[in-house]
Amino acid sequence: MSLIKVFTILLSSAVFLGAQERPNIILMLSDNIGYGDFGCYGGGIIRAAPTPNIDKIADEGIRFTNFNVEAECTPSRSALMTGRYAVRSGTTRAIPIQGLPQGLAPWEITLAEVLKTVGYRTAIFGKWHLGKESGRYPTDQGFDEWWGLSNSTGNVMWLDKVGYDPKYTKKFDILQGTVTDGVVADVPYDMSMRPRMDSIIEYKSVNYIHQHKNDDEPFFLYIPWTAMHHPYAPNIDFKGKSQNGDYADMMIEHDYRVGQILQAVEDAGIAENTMIIYASDNGPDRVLFPTVGDTGPFRGYLGDVHEGAVRTPMMIKWDNHIEERSVTNEIVAISDIFTTIASIVGADIPNDRAIDGVDQSCLIFNTCKKGPREGMLYFHQETLMAAKWRQFKFYFRGEGVQQEQRTYSDLWLPQAYNIMQDPKEYADIILQNLWLLSPALSQLVPFYVSVRKYGLIQPGNDHPTSAEIEIPFVESSQLNAMFNNMMKKAKAESE
Repeated sequence: MSLIKVFTILLSSAVFLGAQERPNIILMLSDNIGYGDFGCYGGGIIRAAPTPNIDKIADEGIRFTNFNVEAECTPSRSALMTGRYAVRSGTTRAIPIQGLPQGLAPWEITLAEVLKTVGYRTAIFGKWHLGKESGRYPTDQGFDEWWGLSNSTGNVMWLDKVGYDPKYTKKFDILQGTVTDGVVADVPYDMSMRPRMDSIIEYKSVNYIHQHKNDDEPFFLYIPWTAMHHPYAPNIDFKGKSQNGDYADMMIEHDYRVGQILQAVEDAGIAENTMIIYASDNGPDRVLFPTVGDTGPFRGYLGDVHEGAVRTPMMIKWDNHIEERSVTNEIVAISDIFTTIASIVGADIPNDRAIDGVDQSCLIFNTCKKGPREGMLYFHQETLMAAKWRQFKFYFRGEGVQQEQRTYSDLWLPQAYNIMQDPKEYADIILQNLWLLSPALSQLVPFYVSVRKYGLIQPGNDHPTSAEIEIPFVESSQLNAMFNNMMKKAKAESE
């Protein structure tokens, strides 16, 4: 790209933001797509599933190679919507806890609610997975309209299992509704609907774009696709396309669906005033192993906190505002999307709670090379498992297998990996690099201080309550002493 064009992009971005004009925002979130699935991340045609439309987003915008999510679907979606670690919101599990309200508490403020404060029209078509009852639907959390699933896509598999009894875990419906009329059932969600889901999501999204292309107010369209979550059931129009099985067929379909959204924006004539974000909520799952996605150079799968589970694709394009073919390896978290969008559109974020997302707009608009985030934390359910700092990954609890179940145990000393040199996290280097203990523990201190200040929402509750997080290195008195000294200093500085 010429220097003149780069200068034009930066200047137009600065003028745009300075005038507080606000773009339409289309946020597409895929389900369990691994780092190595797309052509622009090293997959695509080598997996018999070319992804030219998704690759186009990277070609015409910025591609992130160090985008980090949480360990499961619900936690990642919670962090996306609130800008907060899911453990703060009581949304740490994708699997329902029977007898408790599921999903986001009404107290939480979502990205949709933040955008509503600056005049956005909002819609969601697809999988919510952040509440399956009135009061916790997307239309209760800032979205004007919705069509889609309240639960996991994979629940449809239960219906055909031997011994399945709906008395204990009910079948569920595809839901639809608006903020004024409420939410009602559309049709039952079963295996006959599974191959049709994303075609309907595409149809409704394209219609929405054309319906609102000339509106005075901007729109926020959230498209949480059901691809590539199991069960892999491509639409009949794509069955057999790849000659490499249902997963590859469904990936070709998914790329086509994304392409239809991009084409709708072009046809509507709003490309220069529409920011398009594409991301995946998790790495691939192993339910239908080995027909799963690819984690690229990393190891790990959905449910753990290795890089292959928590490092996923993300791309953003915005014609004449974001430099084409940009790539950054700076650390970005899914919670940053909340804060960054709020910054770009000039919306205030809540100041009565802990916000973990940081503003990454300087990376997006190429006004900085080093991003504002140096690290982040990783949880498994309510357990703090690991942290990242620069190119290093630290594990505070060890992972094992006992009677075919994952188990976790405290470590006497944190494990450390240089993930630039060792992306599969095989060689623990902590004993050769004990200096890393200080940055490892320093990643935890602000979080612990904020928990003591703001509390946590327990699963099923409506508001935060005072809470303590267990220190994960209790077996080492020296580490405890070091951490407690850091905590005292941090609390003193914050008061």
